[in-house]
Amino acid sequence: MTENNTGPEGKKIADTPLFKRLLEKAESYLKHPTQVAKLISDTLKKATAKKGVGAIAGEVWENLQLLTRMIKAASSGEYKGIPTATLVGGVAVLIYFLMPIDIIPDVIPVIGLLDDASLLAWFMAGIKTELDKFREWEASRPIRVTPREQEPHAPEKHDADISFGTPKYSDRSAGDIQTETRPNY
Repeated sequence: MTENNTGPEGKKIADTPLFKRLLEKAESYLKHPTQVAKLISDTLKKATAKKGVGAIAGEVWENLQLLTRMIKAASSGEYKGIPTATLVGGVAVLIYFLMPIDIIPDVIPVIGLLDDASLLAWFMAGIKTELDKFREWEASRPIRVTPREQEPHAPEKHDADISFGTPKYSDRSAGDIQTETRPNY
């Protein structure tokens, strides 16, 4: 990552002892793809919930989606060539985003997410070249449509007489049955 990034606040956050610990935690996450998948899912859930809040709008939301897609593709082995340091840094940014108590606690309306947004902006600016390569790779891939898993079709439960059109009794033919009608009262 380069040092001439936008968002000096993001750089300050990245230099904190807290974020250094998150980098170590991110390395352990990357050894367990299921943890990475859950981290991405949780990140997108939180971002979706906070999307209407001023801090998670427009470019920040798009960057977060792009970063999660890149991490998902790289951790699953689909996307190759991403430097390990970038992957670790990206996972650490997501972990930071999920932390409710960080430099500015997320419980503080609107401004609680500003530190998260500034760290994300700083990180994304630092990996711009890698993000551009990922976008190109992503755009060159054919669109994959995964079929929904079809549940075995269970017949609908109904109370209809399944013997309709068949003889009710073995000693009678199909047209031999007479029905009584009751007068309407």
